[in-house]
Amino acid sequence: MSGRKLLRLAVALAVAVAVGCVGASMARPDTSTLTNPKHFFWAGQTTSADSLSNDIVYHGGSAGPDAIGVETTPAVYLVYWGTEWATGFTTNDTDGRPYSSKTLQSYLNAFFTNVGGSPWAAVQTQYCRNVPVGTTSCAGIPGAQFITNPRRQLKGVWTDPTPVPADIVTLGLAQNLVDDPIAMEAMRASAHFAYDPQATYIVLTPPRTIATGQPVYCGYHTQTTSINGLGNPYRLQYAFIPFLNMDWPVFGADGCGMHNVNATSNAFGNGIFDGYSIVTGHEYSEAVTDPDNFSSIQDGWNDDTTSENADKCAWYHDQNIALGGHHFAVQPTWSNEAYDAGKDGCAVSR
Repeated sequence: MSGRKLLRLAVALAVAVAVGCVGASMARPDTSTLTNPKHFFWAGQTTSADSLSNDIVYHGGSAGPDAIGVETTPAVYLVYWGTEWATGFTTNDTDGRPYSSKTLQSYLNAFFTNVGGSPWAAVQTQYCRNVPVGTTSCAGIPGAQFITNPRRQLKGVWTDPTPVPADIVTLGLAQNLVDDPIAMEAMRASAHFAYDPQATYIVLTPPRTIATGQPVYCGYHTQTTSINGLGNPYRLQYAFIPFLNMDWPVFGADGCGMHNVNATSNAFGNGIFDGYSIVTGHEYSEAVTDPDNFSSIQDGWNDDTTSENADKCAWYHDQNIALGGHHFAVQPTWSNEAYDAGKDGCAVSR
C-alpha cells in the first residue's frame, strides 16, 4: 500500500517509514535507513475529503529491475505462519464467545477462494500497464495490458509451523528488505508453492504481545528486491497481516475492523472477523494495482499524495458483499471511472 494502509497494527516509534498515510495523526518514524519502506494501512485514520478529490494516476511501472506496474493476472497465496496456527488457538469475541483459529482460517480462505471474478475485484480491471506516465484511463490506448479478474485466484494455503519471533510486529516493520523476517517467510512460501511473479503472498501471524508506546497499523504490502547482490534472490509481492483482534492501545479490540460492519457475530465468523476481510482485501487490491516498491518508489497506480486505490477509501462506507454463498465485510476501492462520471469514487463493483 502506499501511505495510508487500511490495516493497522503496532509499529515501533523508531521504525523508519517513508510512506503517505491515511491521515497523519500519528508520528511517523524516519525512513531514510530503509532500502524499501513498506506501504502501511494505519488504524484510526479514515478517508479524508482531500483523498476523494482526484484520480489515481499510472506512474510508469519502471522503478527498478523486474518492475511490473500492475499484476495483470492476480493470484494469492495465504501463509499462516507460526506454531499456534498448527496447534490451534482461540480468540474471544466482544461478548466473550470463543472462536477457533480454524474458523478464522476457514473465513479467510473462503474470502479469497471466491473473490476472483467478483464485482468487487472487477473495480481494479479498469487499470493497466504499458501506458504513458500520467494516464488516468486505459480505455482506447493501444497496447494497454489490463488487470484481469480471473476466478480461483487463491492458489495455495500453507500453515507453516515454524516459530514466529516474539517481536515480529516490531521486526516486521523496522527491518529493511535485506533481513526482514516477513520477506524471508514470503520467500520460503514462494519456494513451498513455486514462485508466481504475478501473485501476492500474504503472511499472517498469530497473537503477539504489543510493545507499549507503539502506533497501530493493521498490515502492509511491499515487494522484495536484491540490493547490490545482497538480500532476496528475486522479486515478489507480499503482505503482512499481524493478528488483528488485539486490544490495541487507544483503539481497543476493534481497532483493526472487528465488528466494523456486522455488529453481532455468527458461526461463520462475520462480525468478529470483519477486519480480516477488510484488511486483507485492502492489501490485496493495492498489491494488484501498485505492486512495485523499489527504494520506496511506487510506480503503479496512486494519486498525487501517493495514496493507492484502497487508501483513498479506507474505513469509508465499509459494507458486506456476497461471495460463494456467504457475505464478507469489505471496503470500497477507488474507481477513476466512477469519479470521472460524477459518482462517488469509492466503488464496490464495476
